[in-house]
Amino acid sequence: MTTKNSIFGKLTVAAALCSSAIMCASAASAAGFQLTEQSVAGMGRAHAGAGIVGDDVSAIHFNPAGMTLLHGLQTTVAGTYVSLDIDYKGLDGERENGRDKPASIPAAFLSYQVNDSLWLGLAITSPYGMRIRYGSDWAENQRGISGSVTTVDINPNIAWKVNDYISLGGGVSALWTHSKIKSGIPSGNGDGQFEYKGSDWMFTYNLGLMVTPTEDLRFGVSYRSSAHVTARGDYYIRGNKFMNGEGDGKGRLQTPETVYISATWKPIQRLRLSGLARWANWKKFENMRFSMDNSDDLQKTANGQYLSATLPHMANALQKGLANVNIQNDWKAAWLFSLGADLDVTDQWTVRGGIALETDPIKQQNLRTALIPDTKRLWLTCGLSWKPTPKWQVDMAYGHIRGIGHRDLYKEPGSNEKVGKFEKMNAWMAGAAVTYRF
Repeated sequence: MTTKNSIFGKLTVAAALCSSAIMCASAASAAGFQLTEQSVAGMGRAHAGAGIVGDDVSAIHFNPAGMTLLHGLQTTVAGTYVSLDIDYKGLDGERENGRDKPASIPAAFLSYQVNDSLWLGLAITSPYGMRIRYGSDWAENQRGISGSVTTVDINPNIAWKVNDYISLGGGVSALWTHSKIKSGIPSGNGDGQFEYKGSDWMFTYNLGLMVTPTEDLRFGVSYRSSAHVTARGDYYIRGNKFMNGEGDGKGRLQTPETVYISATWKPIQRLRLSGLARWANWKKFENMRFSMDNSDDLQKTANGQYLSATLPHMANALQKGLANVNIQNDWKAAWLFSLGADLDVTDQWTVRGGIALETDPIKQQNLRTALIPDTKRLWLTCGLSWKPTPKWQVDMAYGHIRGIGHRDLYKEPGSNEKVGKFEKMNAWMAGAAVTYRF
């Protein structure tokens, strides 16, 4: 009876830590669209070996089969601070920067070993996010003014150690998203601004496999499904020459499905080498579609009434267009390749470093938007761990992501008229995490 009460007490404390992370995550935004900053220890080695290194509880998110490396009851609470530098220069000499306020990305994990073959886990993360903002009146505002995406993913998991060589894991997620998008309206449609704000809940799932051929060598494969977002919210048209108004609306997009292929090896006692190949199917991110439930919520200005009286077909087409905004992307699948190393300097201190290359998901460069101006990226990261006692572990990491590919911006989607270039697409990340083993 005492043992059961002790276990229940430990689970209660650990669950309280995770609950506090939910409150933080619900108020936080994040930089970028697909986030990989769920693990601070992993960030230090550019996420090489994601999910199967066994040095923190974030394995639940990256590969739930990796939970079988965690003994007893463990919890990790983490936070990563991200700052962007999206520096744009137009051919006309105009300068603008999409840098918004720095953002925090919180995460919390709980793993419990039921017996020698069964583990239960809970991950609370922010797998997608974005925060970018330009001046409302910048020259290319029709390619985007501002955007933010906040997500909270509540992901319970289970893992089974089949034998000493094979482990399996899987889970389901309740994913909440909140998004805000603002863009200028091209002058041919009467100028002004479009804005949308909406939220949605949806469900996804994840699966994992870990193979351990020898004590010092492990391989992992994991899969996370895509999310179909259909968020309901508020739809606005402001400052348009012909029609303005607000009403109920919805936004639709699809996130990528993701596959992680990882490996980790200890060639000598104090050195670990790891690698990762991550495939993200951005083909599913064809467009972002926003629609107003009732286009009659758009009220005609004096110019709009005149247009309706003289050219009713053109007025009807304009009203339909303003009530249905489509941001075309037509992206392609992208890969992230990383290599990392961990060196145990002493029993208490570990240092690590990593390098990664991420391919450009944009298939047609003239479809690049200012809201998500992606490109090929180089990652350079470093980090350390401190274990003051067998129960406590503190992780810290720093990373720099540098855009090194195409960065041109075009006047309108699909046009050949280049208007400028993003001279910088950089991100800086600093993270800290605390792990406690009960």
